[in-house]
Formats: sequence, structure tokens, C-alpha cells
Amino acid sequence: MSPASAPKKQYTVFDADSHVLEPQAVWDKYLAPEYRVVARSWFWHEVDEVGPHTILNGRPAPELPSHNIPRYAVWKPGMTPDDIGRLDPGKRHAVNPGASDAKKRLKDMDAIGVDKALLFPTMFGEYFPLVENPDVAWALARAYNAWVLEFAKAAPERLIPAAVLPLQDAGFAVREARRVAALGFRAVTIRPVFVNGHFPSDAYYRPLLAVLEELGLVACIHPAAGPAAKEMDSNSAFIERVTGNLNLGHPVAEFIAPAMDNATFLVAFMSDGLWEKFPKLKVAFMHSGIAWLPLSLEKAETYLWLSNQEDPVSLNPEGVFEHRRNAVTFSAGDSSVRRMPEVFAQAGAWGSRYPNHDAASAQEAIADLERGKVPAATIAALMGGNIARLFSGAPAKTKATAKAGAGRR
Repeated sequence: MSPASAPKKQYTVFDADSHVLEPQAVWDKYLAPEYRVVARSWFWHEVDEVGPHTILNGRPAPELPSHNIPRYAVWKPGMTPDDIGRLDPGKRHAVNPGASDAKKRLKDMDAIGVDKALLFPTMFGEYFPLVENPDVAWALARAYNAWVLEFAKAAPERLIPAAVLPLQDAGFAVREARRVAALGFRAVTIRPVFVNGHFPSDAYYRPLLAVLEELGLVACIHPAAGPAAKEMDSNSAFIERVTGNLNLGHPVAEFIAPAMDNATFLVAFMSDGLWEKFPKLKVAFMHSGIAWLPLSLEKAETYLWLSNQEDPVSLNPEGVFEHRRNAVTFSAGDSSVRRMPEVFAQAGAWGSRYPNHDAASAQEAIADLERGKVPAATIAALMGGNIARLFSGAPAKTKATAKAGAGRR
């Protein structure tokens, strides 16, 4: 459906899952000068006439599964799955400029019917959590956060960036959370992987969770199923190792691992009683579909009743997952939402996945929900109301002082 033929909507469409593609300037301009040499050994990404090059922890890292088709940023408004499938892998295809250029991004948002967009990283979502040097990780986090904040200044009321945190060290992560809150960020992104032996639900991170709750920052749990992960990082490496024996000829983790990773985080979070400990913490689950949510809550309830917990936890996970402070994203065409809208009416939040190869417009998502005869009020909640409610209210003021540039700590 083209924007011209789309019916006029009476609500704000808030895209809860879109991405930016980090330009070379993150490393060359926004990274503090004293870290530019050392960062080349820990995490560095650039693209030249040969193609992309990524260094991670001193070694060349496997590239995202792009080859000549940069699937992480190839989609443009109007493209269909058939269009993506017909791309010739023997030819080099350009990325969508809107992935890195804010003005062009805003034009794309207008074309696909999006009023506001929550911005997540690409390279800093895939590789950054795996950086093993905590000090360099913090410097890189400051660089990315400075760049994406500058990107969002093109239209602060429409572009909502999620900051990255150096989870490699809990103390650094706390200090960066306070710094970005002082700069106006309203969300942080957390990948559900083991970082230096710690999962995000570990007691090690409880000071960070307390700060996120205090500041009102939304903790956006955003998985990534790319090639750099090891089996202790996420489920993706295990999935690829197992399915490699099937000789399918293509990766499988991309459409299985995100749901597994998010479900793992949710169950671990509830089993540790962290919502009881941090009752006002806002949590959203991104980029994993939504069908896994009710099953995970049901299974968690069964096994919490059967197990003995060190800390007291609720034996009613569905009740703990209070929709007033939590959300889970879904994509256009997600049949579980239109078939069971009453299940997801208060927690569902549409995400375009722009500009990934599997992206789709708001018009497509609305049309799909209407085909399922989802009530108009529920569509409004799913297409923006639920995620807007999670972001309602300004972040708490902090005593931290910081400038928008990368700066020194």
C-alpha cells in the first residue's frame, strides 16, 4: 500500500524497532583521539572498495551475512520481499542512505507512515557487546552515543536513540547510564548475551538495574544473531553448529536465535525475582517476534512452582509481566498478533526493522491487522500507543554533567 492510498490515521505511529548504520565517523571523529589507535585492535569497522572489514578482539571478525547484498541496510521504502529476493548477489548493492543520514531517514519515515522511531545500532549491536577490553568498550560507547545523539538532533521529537552501555564493566555501565540520561537519552539497549562471564540478569549488574530504574531509562533487550557470537554469547552459534549438519545452504540462527535469547533473558530475569527487586524498571523486548511471550510465561510459571528459589519470587509470571511497563515488538505480518489480539493488545509494539532486509512499512502492518479485524483502538495501541506509554515521562534528573561529545571520563 502506498502512502497516498493509505487511510488517514488518527494516532501516532511509533516504530519500536528500527536501526541506524554506524558511519566511519564514529571511529574517526567521535572516538576520543587517545583511543583511536588502540581501538583498531579491539573493535574497528570500515568499508572500502574491496568491501567491509571488521576487527574484533585483535582478529578479523566474520562479517554480517551480506556478501554483495548488505542485508542489514539494503531495504528502502516500497521494496517487497520479492524485490529483496531478486537482488543479484553477483553485483554490489548500495546501502540505504537513510541508515546513516538523518534527513534522508526522515523522508523514509514519512514514506512508510512512521511519526517516531526508536533507533538501535547495527555494528554496535552485533560486535560491540563482544569487545573484551572494558576500557576501550567504554570509550567506544561514548563515541557511538555521541554520534547517535547528533543524528537524532535532526528531529528530536521524532528520532529516539537508544544508548549503548559498556556492560564489560558494571561500574563503567552505571557511569555511562548516568551520563547519557543527563544528555537526554530515554532508553538503553542491552543484548541478552554473556559479557565477560556475566549474563545481564546476574547480581553483578544489579547496581546498573537500580540506576536504570532510578533514572526511568527503558531497558531495551535487543538480540543479534550474527556470525561473531560464540556459544556462551548467545544461542545463535549453537543453532548454526547443529543445523550445519543439515546442509541447508543458509544460516538459520537469524530467525530462531533472537526469540530464544529474549526468552532466556525473560525467564532468567523472573527466576531471579528482579522485577520484585526493581518494581518500576521498564523493560522492552525487541527484534524477536512476539509469539514466544505467552509460552515463556506459562513455562516459567510451571517451573517456578516446582523449584526452590534462593530469593523470593512471584509464582505468577504473567502477573509480574505488567504491561504498563513492558513491551514486546512484532513485525508486519506477524500472524499471532492479528489472530490473538486480546493476548498482545497491551504489550505489543510494532517495529519496522528498517532498514534490514526484512523491513516493512507501517501501512503494511496496519493493513494486516485490519484484515484480521483487529479493533481500531487495539491497532492504535499496537502501532504506537503501547511503546509511547512506556516512554511517557521524562527521565529523572541526575547530578551527572557531561557534554554531547565523546570527551574524557
